[in-house]
Amino acid sequence: MRVVQISRIRAQRAFTMGELMVAMSLFMLVAALSMNFFCLSGRELSGTTTQCQLNGEAGFTIEKIQDAVRLATYMSNDASGNTLTLAHDTNVLVDTDGDGVPYNDRDVYSRFQVQNIGTSANPTNALLYWDDITQSNQTVLVKSGLRNLPGWNVFTITNNNTVLVHYGLVDTYSGDFYQSVEIQGVAVASNRQTVTNTIILNQ
Repeated sequence: MRVVQISRIRAQRAFTMGELMVAMSLFMLVAALSMNFFCLSGRELSGTTTQCQLNGEAGFTIEKIQDAVRLATYMSNDASGNTLTLAHDTNVLVDTDGDGVPYNDRDVYSRFQVQNIGTSANPTNALLYWDDITQSNQTVLVKSGLRNLPGWNVFTITNNNTVLVHYGLVDTYSGDFYQSVEIQGVAVASNRQTVTNTIILNQ
């Protein structure tokens, strides 16, 4: 009689096969939802980090262009609008060209240029900068992912003293949902050689 009571107590404390299957199913569901949450959180974190990096890179680049144009005494761009060449006066106290104006000389030429550094199968554009075009060393402002905005060249000169700048940066990694940023800015030379400051947008 005593043995029967102990067996009944043990039988009441044990799990049935059905209860075990339900518990395991619930555990697997919670684990799957947790993994999905962590994966989505990781992608969001990666996308946010990439977007911050693109924003910083784009902002630094437009400021670099505006600073260079502000001090330019001459500017030109090629037909494609991918190359911007600027001249600078390195010594405003010396009249290098002898025209009677000491602050408009073209002592040094600098250049911003969009170059395709990828392959034909996987093209990607970079933005390079030379502070002196007679030197071979250059600074890489944008490593990859620079693109034209629809209907615009990267560099457009208007009124001989104003540069319209339009470009986009895109991250081609699908894992963080293809982050991108677009920049549209105006760079004006402080040393103006023209009588009008009107910006012409249809050139």
